[in-house]
Amino acid sequence: MNSTLTTWVDRVNNEQFLINARESARKLWLCSLGAYSLASKSSVRAVAKLVREGKAFSPKARQQIEDKYAELRSSATATMARGEELVQDRIVRPLDFLVLATKRDVEQLSARMMRLASEVHSLAAAETRPIVAEKKTV
Repeated sequence: MNSTLTTWVDRVNNEQFLINARESARKLWLCSLGAYSLASKSSVRAVAKLVREGKAFSPKARQQIEDKYAELRSSATATMARGEELVQDRIVRPLDFLVLATKRDVEQLSARMMRLASEVHSLAAAETRPIVAEKKTV
């Protein structure tokens, strides 16, 4: 083959390659736009469907949440009752055995001591008055 013909064939091949590449790039671009359009339409429909299902599921979910809350609350109450019982068994009852005074006991004893002290003072004052009176008469 002569060089002019070879150059011309190479040129035609190169142009054909560029045309094919452009056409492939154009098809790829259109395919991407189509996928984007389809995805946006699908996402709008999917979101609308999820909202509808969420509204339908809301009462069920609320009931399930309330049921779980009641179950957890009763479990916590039972656990706290067991804890209080353990405190009673292991701390309070042994302290009762030791007969330790409570704050209320101390307050009652203090009030009783105050009353007794006032009675003692009044009795002491009553005893000293007659003695003073007897000394004046002598």
